[in-house]
Amino acid sequence: MRKYNIGWGLTSLCNMHCSFCYSHETREKTNDISISDWIRFVDENHEQIDSINYGTGENAVIDDFFCFIEYVRDNYPTIAQSVTTNGYISQRITDSPELKRIFLKSIDEVDVSLDFADREKHCSFRGQKSAYDWALQTLSILKNTGKKATIVFVGFEDTIKKDNIDGLFKIAETYDAILRLNIYRPVSENKEINKRFILKYDSLVEALEYINKKYQVLGLSDVLIGNLFSNDANIKENTGIGSIRILPDGKICPSTYLISDKYSNQYSIKEKNILSRINFEDFEGATIPKECAGCEIVFKCRGGVFDRRILWYGTLAERDPYCPKRYGFPLPERKFSIPEHGRISVHDDYLPTLFFGNKGKLE
Repeated sequence: MRKYNIGWGLTSLCNMHCSFCYSHETREKTNDISISDWIRFVDENHEQIDSINYGTGENAVIDDFFCFIEYVRDNYPTIAQSVTTNGYISQRITDSPELKRIFLKSIDEVDVSLDFADREKHCSFRGQKSAYDWALQTLSILKNTGKKATIVFVGFEDTIKKDNIDGLFKIAETYDAILRLNIYRPVSENKEINKRFILKYDSLVEALEYINKKYQVLGLSDVLIGNLFSNDANIKENTGIGSIRILPDGKICPSTYLISDKYSNQYSIKEKNILSRINFEDFEGATIPKECAGCEIVFKCRGGVFDRRILWYGTLAERDPYCPKRYGFPLPERKFSIPEHGRISVHDDYLPTLFFGNKGKLE
């Protein structure tokens, strides 16, 4: 029986206005379903759920989020639960001892969005004057709780500058957290926004090499980047195969980023025992792009990350936009020394993402 790592946006509501938001346009058109639908889905499909990460909107703005995570913990304690928050969750649990009790009982890992180490830059970027303080307040609450804490930042030209990377690592060290990098995806219908935030290949490689030299690469859960920079990477593309995304209206997508009508109109959690019937055929049987023939890592990488290939080129017949051979470069000779580890995070093997820490940091 296949187990799924699920990313789930329980609500389309959000109290920020992020410049890069990948779900804003979709969430504006969404009619949220109710907690009774969430509970029925978990009751019917719990045997096929390995983990749930609550993201997309800011789930902590609704009381039903807290009711639901406690329900899952009480009834299905083997399901790992995590939340990606802009930090507002700290306000909710500070103001309510009962919500704090539920949160500490039910959530195993917290992913705090913090793109800039500078308060003014982060608040401006997030469109919320309290964004920076909420993020640090959440990290402060998590410290010494024994829960995994991750700082997640969006990778584009401004956030991967060395001074910002250093600042984020300093914050991570202060709060015993690790860093997670999500490379920006061009999901917006606004081409100018996509153009502004797309990260250049050279910039990505320079940032990775800087982090590897000064800090610690903990894990590269990205079928292209992991196999490019590690000799021993055993990373497979899991999009639509072992990982899925549930939107606030209950529709099921193959990826956090592939949420357009083309990918979201096939399945819904309102359908009975739906996880036993999911089959995203484009991903299950994806063929290797012809241009990859003869590449040294072709049977490991198999063309690269599914969502990047689709979002950049509209087809899986194209290789990954971050493949060095696209730009006439050979594969990297210098590999990163990555410590042996189990599953770093619920995001590990859920979506293509990169993990870093200060020296010796791996929990």
